[in-house]
Amino acid sequence: MRLGEIIGHDAQVRLLMRLVKRDQLPHAIIFEGVPGSGRRTVALALAQALLCQRPVAGDACGQCDACRLMISNTHPDCTVLPHDRELADIPIDLVREQVADQAYISPLIGTRRIFILPDIERLKLDAANTILKVLEEPPSGTFLLMTTAAAAGLLSTIRSRAQLYRLNPLAPEAIAAILMNRGMLPAEALQRAVSVHGGLRGIDETQVAAPLDELEALCRSGLQLDVIALIMSQLPQRVADDAGKTLASEQRTVLASWLDQLLQRLRQALRQETMDSVDETCEIIDRVLRLQGDLQRHVNPQVIIEGLALVAR
Repeated sequence: MRLGEIIGHDAQVRLLMRLVKRDQLPHAIIFEGVPGSGRRTVALALAQALLCQRPVAGDACGQCDACRLMISNTHPDCTVLPHDRELADIPIDLVREQVADQAYISPLIGTRRIFILPDIERLKLDAANTILKVLEEPPSGTFLLMTTAAAAGLLSTIRSRAQLYRLNPLAPEAIAAILMNRGMLPAEALQRAVSVHGGLRGIDETQVAAPLDELEALCRSGLQLDVIALIMSQLPQRVADDAGKTLASEQRTVLASWLDQLLQRLRQALRQETMDSVDETCEIIDRVLRLQGDLQRHVNPQVIIEGLALVAR
């Protein structure tokens, strides 16, 4: 997909195309957004624009040999690490072999090498430090395009060496347009679009909507055992035979999506609240961000849910 074909992120796409055209794109970029908002899609489209042999106004032509290789996912100068549904953590061996070592090797086709690292909150400390070495001394023509659900939870040394671009949750109209482009009938596309929260992840799956009211009630009203039990009951109770995950891992994945959606709701609430309630909401946002970090460290999902109700002292 070309940058100009992306739906729902017009302002960010225009900026990226302008930077590519002027050859001013930062060598390291972090795309932040809720799962399903198009972070990886934007990164791939940007990679295609950078590798295109006949770019047009900062975008890929879609027809040259490099573009055809990108479309078929076989371009030798674009490395894409597995996303979170393929690999729970990004091990240091993978980072060292596919990024750190390869970053200093000359491109095989053009003059640039692109590395796409989805969901970099999965990086363990040693793997993150390996990435940091590339960020500190980036080879000429090397670009690292990273994605995350919450940049605040990343190592400050990585955040400070990369340009952050926030992708807003997709509006229902944008989600419906994307689904119609995939061939879905307009009525069904609109119905599906209003049932999700700002992203396409899981839209083709049968899943329970995030219990946002209950999660926020815990944050604002304190420990309520009946609410905790209700939330826990809506997490997956079994793992599909082909999922390749443990039940706890599957529950953490779903809970991570719920926390992302809760953060979006809280941030939107800040725009409408009075000064008396802003401090409380900011404290809750900080609490949720800390719990996201705990969740990434494989803390039990029920402990995370209970932690929403515990005010830091």
